[in-house]
Amino acid sequence: MSSTTYSRNDARKGKIGGFRPHWFFVLPALIIVFTILVYPVFYSLYMSLHEWHLFHSTEKKFVFLKNYIELFKDSEFIHSLFLQLGFVVIAIPIETVIGFFVALLLNREGRFYSLVRSLLLLPVFILPVISGLTWRLLLQPEYGMVSYFLEKLGFGVKAWLAEPSFAYGMVIVQDVWRMWPFMFMFIYAGLSGIPKEVLEAADIDGANFWKKVNRIIIPYLRPTIATALLLRLIDALRIFSEVYVMTGGGPGNATMLLSLYINKQAFEFFNIGYAASMGILLLIIALAIAFVIVRGNIKFEGERG
Repeated sequence: MSSTTYSRNDARKGKIGGFRPHWFFVLPALIIVFTILVYPVFYSLYMSLHEWHLFHSTEKKFVFLKNYIELFKDSEFIHSLFLQLGFVVIAIPIETVIGFFVALLLNREGRFYSLVRSLLLLPVFILPVISGLTWRLLLQPEYGMVSYFLEKLGFGVKAWLAEPSFAYGMVIVQDVWRMWPFMFMFIYAGLSGIPKEVLEAADIDGANFWKKVNRIIIPYLRPTIATALLLRLIDALRIFSEVYVMTGGGPGNATMLLSLYINKQAFEFFNIGYAASMGILLLIIALAIAFVIVRGNIKFEGERG
């Protein structure tokens, strides 16, 4: 068979010189993903297996799992990990509940509702640093607006961010204020996809509000909520800027979330290997939680199908 025949066969199969043309389109995306995602993760894993000081990087020493073992002997790490997980467990459900009921309330036609929905999304677009600085000023005991109203309500003048018993709660309040519209945006989009005929049929059958929510709306929204939770989980586990400018991890270590403790170990104590091991552990925790969310959603869809 002549070479001309082989060339024609390759052309029919979408090959050019033995190489499939579609790889030319996929390759740039693969290079970007490898550069900004895959390579940093594996390099962090490599660093975590070494005793590595930032100013003595040429003297790094392979210690295998020593850094990971030391983590669970570090009381500050355990404290920071619990603060980080507590932040996720408290903030995200509150944001989801608020976003869900506000989406139900504003799921109506009209220019007024469109305007309100647009305005509610503004906090999401505020930079985390700006949000943290704003709340730091709002909670300032002498001239902060929030402190002023709390004083009028009888709570007295308090340095809210200087007291360990309040600072952690205020960090959560700041995050809830900024991110509940994110959950609202996803849930409202999901509500728009629910067939009106289903809700009308429920009204005809005499279903009350809570029955419609439990038996129709939540089952339809479950994939949407799962997606929103995954995105919020990723964002909540890496929260840094707003907490750093609000409290710097203080007072004491009352708001020293794991992301701040990693930064402290890496750029204040210069223990790059030790900080990298904390980052890898945080990644494993994030993947485990994400797996549970995705698996639960898939199982629900299978039962529903």
